[in-house]
Amino acid sequence: MKVYKTSRANIRSADKNQRYVYLLDSENPEKMLARTLRDFLETMGYSELYPNFDNIRVGTIHPFAILLAQEVLGQKQQTSIFPSITVADSSAQEDAQMLGDDYEALVFTVEDMAVIDGYRQAGAFFVSDSGWTKIQERLTSAGNIIGIKRRYHTQHSIDFNIWADNKEITSFIYDMTGHFITQKRVDIHNDGIDLAGMSGRRSGDINLDFGMLLYGANIRVEASMNHEAVLFDTGVNTISEINTQALPQYFTLT
Repeated sequence: MKVYKTSRANIRSADKNQRYVYLLDSENPEKMLARTLRDFLETMGYSELYPNFDNIRVGTIHPFAILLAQEVLGQKQQTSIFPSITVADSSAQEDAQMLGDDYEALVFTVEDMAVIDGYRQAGAFFVSDSGWTKIQERLTSAGNIIGIKRRYHTQHSIDFNIWADNKEITSFIYDMTGHFITQKRVDIHNDGIDLAGMSGRRSGDINLDFGMLLYGANIRVEASMNHEAVLFDTGVNTISEINTQALPQYFTLT
């Protein structure tokens, strides 16, 4: 048996004595929108309106990928995955407006880092364990830490791909997904995503690849997201006091 190795195959652990620590935000729009859409459909009572159909499967994995995997692996086909709505972040690009990309140097206090810790534990910010330990050591010794905070802005196209084995159900889910986008814009904005510019296709898509007739629809909405990253420098100290001296040959303005 041959073993192939590359010079960059392994990533070593962060150095516990590292000076710089990265804190990066992490927001998955597919996961957040799928969760919010699922809650919306439950609230509006889909299962009561169409009790003869299986409840809607809302997720980030396309049902065709599941059916294809079952086919390749020789597993029994699961038709219960329909009706289905798949949320897909189909394209993303950084905003061309340079004003949306800025940075600033800040002094983070113990209280500031306590707030950030809440986001870290919720999975909204990522930092290595050794890096977080280094930050805490710095806060304990100095009471603050210097960080370079950077923001940038991205534009996304979010697709809601709808598939069902009943054309009327497909059309109904299409309408309900459109209502979701318009009715939940404020709540979604509060979660850090702005939605606008909705377009769609109610009918015209069919699929016969998996031994059943499936009807498809699609809604696309443009999304804007703000991102933040902080580079902490544990080797920089803040100047707590500056002594000044007034000399006779200089004037000061007050």
